[in-house]
Amino acid sequence: MFVEAEDPSKILAVDPNPALRNRLDAMFNGSAQASLQSAAEALSYQFLGCSSAAEATAAIRGGIESGQVFQLALIENSLPDAQGLDLIRSLWQADADLHVVLCCAGQELSWEQIAAKLGESDQLLILEKPFSDLELRQIILAALGKWQSHNVMRYMEQQIELRTQAIEQANKNLLQAEKLATVGQLAAGIAHEINTPAQYVGDNLKAIGDFFASVTRLLEQYRKLLAAHGEHRQLIDQLEQQADLAFILEDAPLAIAQSLEGISQIVRIVQAMKGFSHSGKSNAGWINVNLALENTLLIARNSYKYVAEVETDFGDVPAIECFPGELAQVFLNIIVNAAQAIEDGKKGGGKIVIRTAAVGDCVEIRIADNGPGIPESIRDRIFDPFFTTKDFGKGSGQGLHIAYRIVNQQHGGSLSFASETGQGTEFLIRLNRQLRR
Repeated sequence: MFVEAEDPSKILAVDPNPALRNRLDAMFNGSAQASLQSAAEALSYQFLGCSSAAEATAAIRGGIESGQVFQLALIENSLPDAQGLDLIRSLWQADADLHVVLCCAGQELSWEQIAAKLGESDQLLILEKPFSDLELRQIILAALGKWQSHNVMRYMEQQIELRTQAIEQANKNLLQAEKLATVGQLAAGIAHEINTPAQYVGDNLKAIGDFFASVTRLLEQYRKLLAAHGEHRQLIDQLEQQADLAFILEDAPLAIAQSLEGISQIVRIVQAMKGFSHSGKSNAGWINVNLALENTLLIARNSYKYVAEVETDFGDVPAIECFPGELAQVFLNIIVNAAQAIEDGKKGGGKIVIRTAAVGDCVEIRIADNGPGIPESIRDRIFDPFFTTKDFGKGSGQGLHIAYRIVNQQHGGSLSFASETGQGTEFLIRLNRQLRR
């Protein structure tokens, strides 16, 4: 518990002989003569004395329960119901922040005995008897100063931990916000990609329905005619021509195949989108990088299909351990960035080339475009947060920064690039096969 500087320090003295308690009472409970400030009202201590280990334990626990903890305990080594070292160990179990001054005769305890019982702790000071009021005062002031410093450091550590957690949560929120913004930009295109196969699936299924209706009517006539006049072959042939049975038998398998392909494409798009949308909750796992890139290309297709062709050269790479959702965000950000660079360069014949390869214990992913390249004057800033060369409303400047943070900080890999003005840019992602812990 952090104690403000103006709060009085609470001191506990444990001694079966009242001599020490009387001296402390005179020094810290209102004696102007004993005070360094020479004024009783300036004293900033609350003193409590007790004569046994049981009383001391009850006092320490009572202080914890009431929120008025003791900062310092002066303990005589020889007590009627316990040894001082045993009491100190018990009190530290109740309050790990308590500082202690152990009072003992010079030959009574060795450091080895103390260390064996309590270990080496900077919260323990030894005061050898006999001692003067000056020695007692100075060691108490030093111990209280150490307690306050320790307390302040603990408070600062707690605040740093809280701030770190807040920053980590803010980074997660920023990542999710960037993801949602990217998905929002792609939503119209994804809807179009889903609508196109769905359209011909619907048309083909309607045609299949009409075909089977015709076949059903034809078969009904077959049954009637064959039942009555099995010799009317010419009439049957005429009815087959009217129903265009030959075309139905030829086209129906094609219609069914197209329908199945359309449904399969819808499933692939939806599954890829579903996997990407859950990336904010991803845990570490093993993935096939080539498959992850294929899914990302499917998601991002509307961002590049009108401006660039995509060429893939996937090598035989091993599975890698990573955070799949976050890594998908990296791929998406860089692919969309490449498409936008080609589009902004207004250069025909746009091309995005994606290659993967196993290099030693690493997997390399190269994503290159033949856009205008990155101007040399800004190359050292492209991974900076919020840096963007796009017009207002067209980019947040977070895409490449987030990709860099995910690869370099979260995965312990590296994200770099090479660019040539007028020729294009290639981003190189290098990832270890296994996360380093």
